[in-house]
Amino acid sequence: MGLPIFIGYVPLGIAYGVLAVKNGVPAIWAVTMSVLVFAGAGQFIAAGMIGTGASIAAVSLANLMVNLRHILMSAALTPHVQSLPPAPRALYAAGVTDELFAVQMADFRNGAVCNGWRLFSCNLTAQSGWVIGTALGGLSGSLIGDVRPYGLDFALPAMFLALLLPLCGDRLQLATAISAALLSLLFTMAGAGRGSIILATIIAATIGLFLSRHRTAPKAPSCRNTHVAAPPEKDSA
Repeated sequence: MGLPIFIGYVPLGIAYGVLAVKNGVPAIWAVTMSVLVFAGAGQFIAAGMIGTGASIAAVSLANLMVNLRHILMSAALTPHVQSLPPAPRALYAAGVTDELFAVQMADFRNGAVCNGWRLFSCNLTAQSGWVIGTALGGLSGSLIGDVRPYGLDFALPAMFLALLLPLCGDRLQLATAISAALLSLLFTMAGAGRGSIILATIIAATIGLFLSRHRTAPKAPSCRNTHVAAPPEKDSA
């Protein structure tokens, strides 16, 4: 289940490794961050901010803002992983990414039961691709140069779109996803910055939930065609 993500993470990890080394992060520390943190967008942001001399507090705050979406993903996964003990559940949550969330939610929706070995093997398979890519990019950073001509910077959004579309099982879910994307774009153009993603997600998900409940709410029986039967007449003596 994690193999397709592994394949997609390798080129993306290479791009991150190159960026980290070019911003003054030693290759060994870039790999260590991929092992301990495992947050693609957050690591890209951290590498860029370190290159500009940002403080640890600023890097931490930026990562907190970017990764607030994990609160929503964790809330969606919680009902499916309740059978895991608290410690393994926390360890599993630390390894969830956007792509892993999409794959595992689709698996649960198809009737899969919570299996710790299956979940952890999926997470570790995906993370190993990210770590291997980081190591390759860190070691060859001085040789590759700019990664944009190779299209590596587009690997993450392309892979996420491929994983997102199968989750949109009906028109309402598809409309919610498109609305979130459009709202995020509008908020970004309006100057909302990194907060545009989480703000657009909350608004689109709230509207989608309201419409979903309204659509499935039972309708009250109509009184238009109902009538009360007249009591039977008594026979006169």
